[in-house]
Amino acid sequence: MYKINDYVVLKNDPNKIVFIINQLNNEQVVLFGYIYRIQITTNISEIEYADNKLIECENKILSKIYEKTVVKKNRPSHKVLFGTVLHIDSDEKYLESCMNLYKEMKVHAWGVHLKEKDIIKVINDLLDDVTPDIVVLTGHDYFNGKNDKELLNYENTQKYIDAVRSIRKRFSSESVIIIAGACCSHFEALIASGANFASSPKRIHIHTYDPAIIAIKCATTSCNQTVDFNNILKYIENGKDAFGGIETKGKMKLLL
Repeated sequence: MYKINDYVVLKNDPNKIVFIINQLNNEQVVLFGYIYRIQITTNISEIEYADNKLIECENKILSKIYEKTVVKKNRPSHKVLFGTVLHIDSDEKYLESCMNLYKEMKVHAWGVHLKEKDIIKVINDLLDDVTPDIVVLTGHDYFNGKNDKELLNYENTQKYIDAVRSIRKRFSSESVIIIAGACCSHFEALIASGANFASSPKRIHIHTYDPAIIAIKCATTSCNQTVDFNNILKYIENGKDAFGGIETKGKMKLLL
């Protein structure tokens, strides 16, 4: 009998992506990706337990991304003030992983665990409390494979859009950088709503760390320079298929 937090895969998935059971509702289960920011609802008959080799393989992928990000960190020779990040994540485990990455990279970040539907309720209070330079809105999402222009075909994209629009009512794209989306999110709609960077141009999966990696790059790039997105893509496995954005200045400032 399956239970919450069991590791499973979809029987018909040739890639054997590992999921964790988040909810059990009679014959249906809600699955969250183990290292990918994807959410799927399916029948219990469509899943099976993931073996240890698959889990270990995904752990190695995540470790490789983390190590690649931190090993090449460059320490400025002069005193600087990195941009502050507000990272809102619907997945508590992913949030903890991203917070560890921010800490390792010496970027000051506030982490908040919120379900996608609840972000819009408190986003303005969080902006007042934290006064961030960069806001990350992420968690899980899913595209059902139908008309990719119809927002109803996405699990959480509309919720991210609502939060992005709420922020943009108060702050311009130059004042506060927004990084939004998860696996398979409606990239064009997120950018049109005011995000500086968003997933997913090709409606594909993104990794746990991808939004945080972009936030770190924005936080550590000078306010007089445009964020080097091509450099960011070196740390994102699926590159421009997973994330895109608009020309954006960094948030790092020199201390005089």
